[in-house]
Amino acid sequence: MKKGWYWPWFIGILLGATAGGQGVMLYAATHDSTFSLEPDYYKKAVAFDTVIKQERENITLGWTARATIGPLVDGTRDVAIVLTDSSAQRITDAHVRVTAIHNLDGDLHVSQALIVRDDGRFTARMPLRRAGLWELRVDAMRGHERFTPSVRVDVSTAAPSAVTK
Repeated sequence: MKKGWYWPWFIGILLGATAGGQGVMLYAATHDSTFSLEPDYYKKAVAFDTVIKQERENITLGWTARATIGPLVDGTRDVAIVLTDSSAQRITDAHVRVTAIHNLDGDLHVSQALIVRDDGRFTARMPLRRAGLWELRVDAMRGHERFTPSVRVDVSTAAPSAVTK
């Protein structure tokens, strides 16, 4: 064998390892379930004035939302929302819809309408299998009034609940 015969092979292996490493990084970057984008983010950005107007309406209404998420039973959890007005009276005549988003899996949005119970809570069983921090985006309509708070609930605690205004 000639002296230095291995250099072309060494360079070929080095180039192959570089291409393989880049392929692994490309796969990891495009298949990460914890990375997500806000759905319709461009439309929301263009309509940002509407978002600001709704936040002002939330403040003007003075309503409060308190959320609880129960333990996991058969792959679902009880989600309960209590709405109170500015005088701390429970609101029971609203139509409430919740979108739940886990902090670790932002691509998974679970939406469901809630029904009002005799005790004034709006409840539903939702397939929220993961423990941890959940964001509940509440959309409550009563007549022409609309209240859209975002409530964060940590379901890993013994008594998961959160309050927002």
